[in-house]
Amino acid sequence: MKCGSCGGTLRYDIASYGLVCDFCGTVKRLHRPEEGAAIGEFDFATALRGSNANWGAARRLVNCKSCGAQLHSDPEQMSGMCPYCGSAVVLSAEEANCGVAPSAIIPFTLTKEQVAEKFYRWNKFAFWSPEKFRRGKILSDLVPLYIPYWTFEADAVTTYAGRFGHTTGSGDNEKTTWYIKTGIAEKHISEFNVCGSRKFFNDNMLNSVVSFKSRECLPYTPETLSGMAAEIYTIGIDEAWNYAKTVGLKKEIMDSTRDNEHADCYRDLQYSTEFYNVKFKYVLVPVYLAGCRYGGKIYNVVASGTNGRGKCNRPISIAKFIITPLLFLAYFTIGSILNLGFWYFQIGILIPFAALAVFVIMFMVAFGKQREQEAREREQYYSEK
Repeated sequence: MKCGSCGGTLRYDIASYGLVCDFCGTVKRLHRPEEGAAIGEFDFATALRGSNANWGAARRLVNCKSCGAQLHSDPEQMSGMCPYCGSAVVLSAEEANCGVAPSAIIPFTLTKEQVAEKFYRWNKFAFWSPEKFRRGKILSDLVPLYIPYWTFEADAVTTYAGRFGHTTGSGDNEKTTWYIKTGIAEKHISEFNVCGSRKFFNDNMLNSVVSFKSRECLPYTPETLSGMAAEIYTIGIDEAWNYAKTVGLKKEIMDSTRDNEHADCYRDLQYSTEFYNVKFKYVLVPVYLAGCRYGGKIYNVVASGTNGRGKCNRPISIAKFIITPLLFLAYFTIGSILNLGFWYFQIGILIPFAALAVFVIMFMVAFGKQREQEAREREQYYSEK
């Protein structure tokens, strides 16, 4: 997209949440779609026949020789660092075959500096990590990366037979009466997400920080991706949908039979499900990746590019694990040896537990205030968009 003022090229700027011209500084703010608008949603049965492979702008292939990652990036970025292993990478001269173009994108709303600040803030609460890790500037350069996700919506019709229980009473008087039932349950599946990256598929760190809804999505445009790298999906839509049907949606479908019978529990369930009106979106989701170097090792960091959540593999301080219980043991031993008196010793025993309780309360209060402050900051940030 060209700048309307000077004709220069617009690129996405995280801080301003808009497209910025590097020549004249013109900013074109992005606007969120109206509530309920179907952004980039396609019919599963027909869309793939004429899948759009036009990303709107040339992208260059990035192959990491160290870990095998395949990314695509802006052609103007000639070299950089692999977001997965930190190795230096050089862009290929060939244009990347990125496959199906995304239908939606969630732009970054947090800058590197904001994410780093949040990391150092919550890293201080990692009590069992070494002090140099907790309080040192150990975070490497945060690398922004778009991760591919498939989002599905469908109507599920399930034919079932099984035993369904209705529970009455409570405690010792609780009783469950079982009935054999058959029936047909209907369930609308809305926004079931499957990661399209084999590196991150079922990754606990990523799943703990990535959470998004359709209202956060914008229609994909090449400008929102300019200057950024994105992973080429390694789990295609057919594989993703097969996983959703057979594994991901299994519990939700089974629970729909219980709800259909207005039961409290079920067992010995046999069922068969047909899916209709299947729709999908291919969404690019923003994350920051980094590594923390400590003791000759690298501990991975994953952070959301929008909600501020982060996850880090941390080292454990062996000294703290050994010294802490030894201090408690020494306290009790010395108290017994000195025979300080029954009542005095009883009070002395309570001191470490009281200190621990105070520490836990202070931690929970501080953590709660931090979450409230972050929620207020996000609400204020989005209200300004």
